[in-house]
Amino acid sequence: MPGLNSDQMQRMAANAASSLRILFTGVAMDSASFAGLLSTALRTLSGGASGEVCAEALNRLSSVCQVRSFVRQLDALIFERLGALCGSAFSEKPDKIPPDALFHYQHAVRLAEICKTLFPAAAEKINQEIALQADSLPLVRPSAAHLDSVQSSFLRMKLPALGAVLEQQNGSADLFASSRIFRHHHGTFTPLNLPGIRKVEEFYGYQSARRMFYDHFEAFSQGKENWPLLISSLPGLGKTQMTIAYARHFPDIVLIVPDPDDISHGLEDLVNYLTPITGHKFMIFFDDIDVNQTDWYYFRTNIGGTFSLPPHIAVTVASNQAFPANISSRGRGFTFPMFDEIRCQEMILDFLLAKGMHDPKSELVSVIAADYVSEFGQKKFEELSPRTLVRYLDHFLSDQAKRRLLLETASGKVIPQPDPQVFYEENVKLMCAIHGPGVMEQFRKEALHV
Repeated sequence: MPGLNSDQMQRMAANAASSLRILFTGVAMDSASFAGLLSTALRTLSGGASGEVCAEALNRLSSVCQVRSFVRQLDALIFERLGALCGSAFSEKPDKIPPDALFHYQHAVRLAEICKTLFPAAAEKINQEIALQADSLPLVRPSAAHLDSVQSSFLRMKLPALGAVLEQQNGSADLFASSRIFRHHHGTFTPLNLPGIRKVEEFYGYQSARRMFYDHFEAFSQGKENWPLLISSLPGLGKTQMTIAYARHFPDIVLIVPDPDDISHGLEDLVNYLTPITGHKFMIFFDDIDVNQTDWYYFRTNIGGTFSLPPHIAVTVASNQAFPANISSRGRGFTFPMFDEIRCQEMILDFLLAKGMHDPKSELVSVIAADYVSEFGQKKFEELSPRTLVRYLDHFLSDQAKRRLLLETASGKVIPQPDPQVFYEENVKLMCAIHGPGVMEQFRKEALHV
């Protein structure tokens, strides 16, 4: 906080040092550990030491925050100490929390609040004073400007959520060990069993989508990145199925499926709850989001805004609509190509190859696609989409008589072709249902730059 004078800094540092000592009562701190270096820096600043001595303490503290940020280490330290001191006390109603637990909680809050601004302000003040001397160089390394707790998950966490985290931390059964997918509703996590979700090797066609999903979830699993993934397409193309399948493919990823409204109002609390649980990688999946009806304020704030997600948490959002520019710019966007007669045949070819057929002929692929479209015309499927095509192909595989008939048809002189007009009409109908009846005219104007 620019503008703090020496007396204010010393008083703040003394209060923070006092709270840290209370949290560590009866516990020795290794002088080379994060806690030890934090304690040394606070005591040095509170004692009115020279600029050189204070700079050395800040630089040593900064040196242990290169790989793991200061705020993450401070949060971990506070969670560990409150867990050891208070156990599950915060799981009670606020008026039932024991006085000693509240005492320690208040000191933890004071420590984190002071650390929001103290060290960056001290580093700035020391360097400014040194700059007044002729031919001088800064004493405090630039990375000390990041020794703050502005993004502290602990400070943003409500007491009931804190109690649940500390209870788990203290050796209770791991809530997220019972399943790989959880429904999140009003603060409660319920394991989901989704037997109908295919494995990643059971998706066909759409090579670019499959490659993108694999690369994205693999990078998150390996801790390389946690960019939000923003997926848009018409219904039935695979947004939901692929997200769940690729999340399950990597064993350290736990998929959390919140209520759609939580993207507007519950995202911050959910992230705060999951932040200290670092034993899993959490993919928060918002499915079927209405882009136009969503209040994006909390998303913009928490995803690349004021707060950034910790590395073990990522977000995927799926919608039938395109995302606005100020949202899509915050992550990795992917739009599924429309399902037409070309992609229908690509899927069929991929399916036949995956089932062991050597070099399937284009005539057979065309005959199968035409039969699929014919069955759609007979109202055997509610839509033309990869979703219903997979159902058709599963039936094709199990129906020996149908397979024989289509093989014979593919050997004939006249080869049926899938009707492109049927795909076009179905896509237009879906687009009008989602975007309104004027969408095609709007697209035509955009294409003509009118």
